Amino acid sequence: MRSGAWVVLVFSACSASMDARTVVGPGGVTVEVPGGALKAPAELSIATVTAGFPSLPGGAGPSVFALTPHGQTFEVPVTVTFPATTGQTRLLTAQPGGDWVAVPGARRVGASIVAQVSHFSYFVAAASPGPSRAIFGDGWAVRALELGDGGVRTLVDGEPQQQFVTGVAVDEQGRVYWLDNASDALARVGADGTGKQVLYVSPDSASNPEGLAVDSSHGLIFWAEGGKVMRAQLDGGGATVVIPRASNTWATSVALDEPGGFVYWTDNGTDSISRVAYDGSGRTVLRSASDAQANPRALAIDSTAGLMFWAEASGLLSAPLDGGAASIVVAGTATVTGIAVDPAAQVLYWTDNGTDALMRAAYDGSGQVPLYSSPVWSPVAGPGNATNPQGVALVR
Repeated sequence: MRSGAWVVLVFSACSASMDARTVVGPGGVTVEVPGGALKAPAELSIATVTAGFPSLPGGAGPSVFALTPHGQTFEVPVTVTFPATTGQTRLLTAQPGGDWVAVPGARRVGASIVAQVSHFSYFVAAASPGPSRAIFGDGWAVRALELGDGGVRTLVDGEPQQQFVTGVAVDEQGRVYWLDNASDALARVGADGTGKQVLYVSPDSASNPEGLAVDSSHGLIFWAEGGKVMRAQLDGGGATVVIPRASNTWATSVALDEPGGFVYWTDNGTDSISRVAYDGSGRTVLRSASDAQANPRALAIDSTAGLMFWAEASGLLSAPLDGGAASIVVAGTATVTGIAVDPAAQVLYWTDNGTDALMRAAYDGSGQVPLYSSPVWSPVAGPGNATNPQGVALVR
């Protein structure tokens, strides 16, 4: 194994069991070792390497780091930080002669990837694979669109005029969550469409839930309900109000910055976009529309690029998270009802009630293409109408 720069830190049995340490290696790699992580003396080292590791998968590299001794384990997880290039959001690890596997819970923070690990070996940052499916609400149904071949499968099929899906989200296990505006309920189903569960029903029969988002790493769900921002555990337990409704406010959609621990939301009452910590502290108003009829909605966040996307009036807009002028991504879209982002490819997906379609385009609005059109449904009495798509989430 050839290596470049390296750093070695020797832990004695006494200090390893009592004291926390931080090891700083080449390229800005750090390992934060908490007290009690080691129960025996160990010589921990960090090095950049060019050989000895398994063949790199696509999107990985360019720097591979060896944290040694290979196979070293810890009583409690240590926190590792690795540099990452644009589009890299995953951390992979491998033992000599083994296979690369993703480190669970790794997250992008600025220009780095941070994770907690319980072992040492090879590590490399990698780009996330592109989305394989788009999940979206389609009237009373939840559907899955295969992005490779365009095939559509119905995961949940309700009753016309008795259910109406207003938001969808997906967790790391591929489970699909959705909000039903007719029953004021939050529900979940397995990735294959089986095992449907109703997780939560609002005590307010006119709550009109919408704007769903899931943070798998923290085990939390957020949504808008009755003008409030709500939070619950992934099983629907512990439902609580994060942002209460005031006399002139009405939350319509939520989006999450998981690494930062922030929830963003649009407010139709004040025509604004705001941010708050998960616990409800540090509320900040980020944008206020000059048009009192703007009705902001369908918010999405790319925390890696530092951008937010939302619908306002009849357009789809973007703006920097830290301030700056808004830009029109797509003009003249009648009613955008949900937006999802693919940060690695910098591509947007959105549902549009005006055209009853699922759409895709680059962050700058170029390359706009329709991916799906809702079928027309004709009730026994009355005119025909489309199923009105609402909300979209991506599965990798």
